Parts: sequence; structure tokens; C-alpha cells
Amino acid sequence: MNSAAKKNADCVKVSSFMMSLGKMFAGHDEDAEIIRKIKSIKVLDLESCTASVKERFNKKVNKLNLKGYDELMRVNDEGEKVRVLMKTKKETIRELLFVCTGKEDCTLVQINGKFTKDDINKLVNQETGKKHGHR
Repeated sequence: MNSAAKKNADCVKVSSFMMSLGKMFAGHDEDAEIIRKIKSIKVLDLESCTASVKERFNKKVNKLNLKGYDELMRVNDEGEKVRVLMKTKKETIRELLFVCTGKEDCTLVQINGKFTKDDINKLVNQETGKKHGHR
């Protein structure tokens, strides 16, 4: 996306090579299990960009062709919208896409790998437990 080249945009790509290096340092807990299944991560963060850049991003996101994606979740909180999408091949989740749009937060996160639905459930339950003081 050309907006990524705009001033104040943060664009990070963690390649499969870098992920393989990171996997060497992962322990053996549930977090490490998920990390081992990630092939690459891309993040585009426009939080520090101008309002016009964010507006163009929001318009482009609304026009995205999402054929082949299934929506896992959609949240609209006072104009800030979050969508979590997945792309599967057979029973394997190959891509997770997190799209955050609004006046303040404009972020796109793409995670490629090979996950099961059970992996995603474990991760969600684990993170929900952390937010409620459990581990």
C-alpha cells in the first residue's frame, strides 16, 4: 500500500528466516507452540500519520476484496472498528488478518503460518485469562 511510504507510518515485516531464528529461543509453553507455527508477520501502523492518510487507509480497507477470507470477529467501539479474518486451506488456517480502522487507530496485521482452530482457541482463552488475572 502506498500509504505505508507516508511520513510517520510504521511498516514492519518479520520474514520466515527471522521467525525461524526467533523459534530457536521459544520455550516449551503454549506461547512457544503458536510461535513455532508462524511463518511471517507484517504490520502496518498509521497511528502517527495525519488524519488524511488515515482516511485514505480507511477507504481502501473498506474496498478490499476479501474473497476467500472468513470473518472471525467484528467489533465497533465508538467508531473504532476491528475485524479479524482468516484464510483456510482444508482444515488449516493459513493466514490471520487483523484490520483496525477509525480516526485514531489504523493498523493492519497479517500473520501467515499453519494453525488449527484449536490453536486459535487456546490463544484466545490464554489471553482472556491474562486480562482477568489468570495464567
